[in-house]
Amino acid sequence: MVRRLTEIVFVEILRQQIITAQSGEDRWLAALRDPVLVRCLSLVHLDPYRQWSLGELAAASGISRSALAARFQAIIGVPPLRYVRAWRLHLASIALTMTARAIADVAWEAGYASEAAFNRAFSRAYGRPPATWRGRTG
Repeated sequence: MVRRLTEIVFVEILRQQIITAQSGEDRWLAALRDPVLVRCLSLVHLDPYRQWSLGELAAASGISRSALAARFQAIIGVPPLRYVRAWRLHLASIALTMTARAIADVAWEAGYASEAAFNRAFSRAYGRPPATWRGRTG
């Protein structure tokens, strides 16, 4: 079920990206044309909570760490591991909205050793702490 949810979220993000893309903002489409990045993104999206290292992603994608980092940055606009962290925070934002799981559990699943660290990272990314995000309306 988690795998299917991840696929649905990925498709929705892709759809939103295409809909809202302005001229020159075709990073995602370019990434989907690059077999190395497709492989890397597939790995991350199929197993988002794995403690990925740049070396593991690079080896599985058939490219060196430095080449993957440069290619990912050039095409997607962020380093690979920053993308992984952002994706986990996105999944956490969905979990906070769609479930009643404890924030500490969501934080742990997203890869944060403490709820406080998760609160700081989530607030930076979404402009409000997880508890406020969960309680939002509309």
